[in-house]
Amino acid sequence: MVRRIFKLITTAIAVVLLSTQAAFAVTMTEVAEAIKKNDMDKAFDGLQVLANQKHPDAQFLLAMMYEKGRGTEVNQEKAAEWYKAAAEQGHPSAQNNLAQLYNQGRGVPQDYKEAVKWFSKAADAGNATAQYNLALRYAKGEGVEKDLGKAFELYRSSAEQNNVFGQFNLAYSYATGEGTDKNMVEALRWAMLSAEKKFPRAIQFVSFLGSKMSQEEISKAEKLANEWRKDKGIGAQ
Repeated sequence: MVRRIFKLITTAIAVVLLSTQAAFAVTMTEVAEAIKKNDMDKAFDGLQVLANQKHPDAQFLLAMMYEKGRGTEVNQEKAAEWYKAAAEQGHPSAQNNLAQLYNQGRGVPQDYKEAVKWFSKAADAGNATAQYNLALRYAKGEGVEKDLGKAFELYRSSAEQNNVFGQFNLAYSYATGEGTDKNMVEALRWAMLSAEKKFPRAIQFVSFLGSKMSQEEISKAEKLANEWRKDKGIGAQ
C-alpha cells in the first residue's frame, strides 16, 4: 500500500513537472506564429504564461488583447493591470498606453497627472507616440502647467522620428507661431511630410499653406523635406 501511494505521488509530481516544463517552453515566437495565423485564443493563452513569468513584451501584448478584446473579452481593468506590469519594467509602449488609460479614465480612475508621469517616462525613452501625447498635455495644460514651448519641442522630437501626428502639429505650430517663431516654409515642410502618409488634415493643410505662399517659398519647403528624407533614409511616399 505504501509503495502504491508513493508511486501515485511520484507520478503526480512528474505530471506537474511536465506541465510546468511545457508551460515554460512557450516562446514569443510561438505566440507570434499564432497571431499570424489569427489564432487569438492560442496567442492569448501563450501570452498569459509568459506574462506571469514577468516577460515585459508578453505583458504588453496581453494588455493589448484585453484592451481590444482579442482572444478574450474586453477588460479595461485587466489591460491597465498588465500595461502597468510592463510599464514598471521600463517598457516604453506599455508606459504610453498606460498613460492613455489614465488620460481617458479607462480601467483606472481618470488622472491627468498620472498620465503625464507615464507619458514622460515613455517620451524620455524616445517613444515618438508618447512624445506627441505628452506634447498635447503641455499644449492643453492637462496634468501639467501649460507650456507651448515645451509642446513645440516634443512635437519636434516626435516629428523627427517620422510620427505623422507630431509632424502635423509641428507644422501647425510653425504656421501659427505657437511655442516658436512663425515660419511658413518650415510649416509647409512638415505638413508635406505628414501629408505623404495620407493624413487628411495634413493634405488639406498643405493646400491651404501653399495658397498663402510664393513659389520660391514652396520650393524651399520641398527642398527641406527632400533633405530630411535623405538624411533619414526615407523615400518619398
